[in-house]
This record gives sequence, C-alpha cells and structure tokens, in this order.
Amino acid sequence: MHLRAALLVLGLLLLVVTIGGVFTLRLEKRYIHSVAMEGSAYKDMSVVWQRAAMAESDILPIYGSSELSKHFGNEPQRFFASYPTGFAVSPVGRGGCTSLILGEKIAAAAADAPRERKLAISLSPSWFFHTEAHHRWYVGNFSAAQASALIFSPRLSLELKRDFARRMLDYPDSVEHEPLLAFALHRLVTDGWTDTALFRAVTPLARVQNALGRISDHVAFAWHILRDHELPGAPRRAASPLDWETILTNADGDTTGHHAERMKDQSTHFFGNRRFVQVLDESREWNDLELLLRVARELKLDPLLLSIPIDYPYYQSVGVTRESLDQYLEHLHALAARYDVAVNDFAEHENDLAFFADHNDHLSARGWLYMDQALDLYYHASRRQRYFTPIHQADQQYP
Repeated sequence: MHLRAALLVLGLLLLVVTIGGVFTLRLEKRYIHSVAMEGSAYKDMSVVWQRAAMAESDILPIYGSSELSKHFGNEPQRFFASYPTGFAVSPVGRGGCTSLILGEKIAAAAADAPRERKLAISLSPSWFFHTEAHHRWYVGNFSAAQASALIFSPRLSLELKRDFARRMLDYPDSVEHEPLLAFALHRLVTDGWTDTALFRAVTPLARVQNALGRISDHVAFAWHILRDHELPGAPRRAASPLDWETILTNADGDTTGHHAERMKDQSTHFFGNRRFVQVLDESREWNDLELLLRVARELKLDPLLLSIPIDYPYYQSVGVTRESLDQYLEHLHALAARYDVAVNDFAEHENDLAFFADHNDHLSARGWLYMDQALDLYYHASRRQRYFTPIHQADQQYP
C-alpha cells in the first residue's frame, strides 16, 4: 500500500513537472521576441533566457559591458526594437563584464546553438589598460550556473576547460559556495591522470545538477514573463529599409559638454606613457579574450568583434602617445586574425568627439548609430565577413 502511494505521488509529480515544463517552454517561445530586448541582472546571470534568444534566428545577441546599460540614445536593442530590417538585438552585459565573464556567458548560452550562429561582442579598450580585471568586476558578474555549463559542457575540449579553470581560481571566493564546481576546477588545474579521472567521474552528477538548476531557471523566466509583462504577444514589426547614408549624415553630435568634462577630469592613472605600454603588454585581458575566441571556435560560432574606438584626444591629454595607443589595435587585429574572427574597430572615429558620451568607453547617440549600422550589415551579410579591418581605414563594407 505504501509503495503504491509512493508511486502514485511520484507519477503525479512527474506529470506536474512535465506539464509545467511544456507550459514554460511554450511561454518562452511565444514571448521571447517581446522580452529579448530587455536588460537586467537576472538576464545577465540566466542560462535559459540567453539560450532562448540564441535559439531564434531573427534575434542577434550582443555581449558587452556597461555601454549596453547606458541610455544615451540609439542603443541597438532600442534602435532595432521594431525589427526594421528583420531582426532585433538582445543585449547581455553590464558594468564589469570583461572577456572572461563574457566567455562563460557565451559558452553557456550557445551550448545548443547551430553552426555559424552569429553574435556580436562589444569590446572596451579600457579593459586592456589594466593588468588584471578588478576583483569586484568578476565576482559581481559571476554566475555559477554559467560557469558550470562551461566546465561540464560536452562540446568543449578538456584543454579549454583547464585553461578556464585556472583563470576562475584566480577568484576563488566566487566558487566557495559551489562545492561541486570548486572540486571540478581544482581537479582540472592539477592535470594528473587521477584528477582527470575524478573530474570525469563527477561530470554526470554535475550535469544532473545543471539540469535541475535550469528547471528553476525556466520557472523564474516564466514567472518574470507572467508577472512583469502584460503578455502583449509578438512585438509589432515595422519593416523599414534603412538609408544609412542619410541617417548618419543627419546624426546630431554636440561635443561642447563632453570636451569640457573630459579636459576637467584628466587622470595620471598610467604614470606616463612607458607605464601605459607596460600595462597594455602585460594585461591578462588578452589571454581572457583568447579564451573567449576559443569558445567561439570550438562551438563553431560566427562572432563579430566590435571594438569601441579609443578616445585618442583624452589619453593623449594624460601623456599617452598615439604610437602607444595604436598598439591596442595591433594586438587586437593580430588576435582576431589568429582565430579568423571579423572585427570592426571604428578607428576612423578616434578623434570624433561626437562619437563618445564620455571617455569611459561609452558611446553617444551618434556613436551608437555607427554600431547599429555595423550590426545591420553583419546580420544581413550573405556570408561571414572574412576581412580584418585595417587600422585607421574608414568606410568598410560587408560582402
């Protein structure tokens, strides 16, 4: 009798879970186009929300940092909100999301993505002007669910997981409340055959844990849709071919306030040009960006790197020479070429004060229009762009 009762309860529980799972998946599928353009801390930490956006071919994910959460006008998630040329943009990222964090997010979100899935990655040059990402940047944006999805992914190589594990353990307090993940990271970095065997032994258990975690993630996403939205259904689409020449010609660009603020806020952070060059060469951000590009290569993604241009007048005003600043672009293009990744550096705008909202890698409404154009061209390219933008060359076009 007790066994029957237990089986009955188990059967009812499975039925409820199945019905709930079908309901949440249909809800996500129906409303993802209405919520994809949102940005929030929950979205940044979620696996389910980002995977739902990644699964839709008419949604282009863009990963970046604080520039995606600033509201200076013409941000891509707003500019393309009505699908004017057939796609919308889903932003992921907030202040402090540097390459290592973005690599973890993309690995988790694109786990089931189709081959050659397009996505954009916004890079801030200032990330590379520090020898190491600030501790609070990494820990404040760390998602154990995303890190675990990467470490236990069946599509990523053991070598890549080991390299990620070494970097993750540079911030050990991020996993101090995640015993299974911490155990796996320590086994990976030890690199002995016993430790490798132990890592492989706990992998099935970790994947079950990940699956259970995604159930709660699905529930949270569904609850967000039901509670925080009026369930409008699919967003209104207004097809409107974009005349980019006219749009960019008519873009406003008042530089007066920005110029005054920038000159007032001069800094000697780099202690001179020599220190700047040393920091740029030693920055661990280059290694982290390479980890991100290795994720894209192993998952067979088709990323576009969008490098926010350096505000040359500002950095020159604090003692950094043009030749030293150019080394950032040289390093970036060399790394992109190594992994056959398209990059647009907007270097032609380095002296355009109207392109910037401030000198902290934030774009003005005018600057975002050029980013929007790059995304539009990239999304509609008949094949992936395979040139690499020459430094200081303007007016590039996608094939």
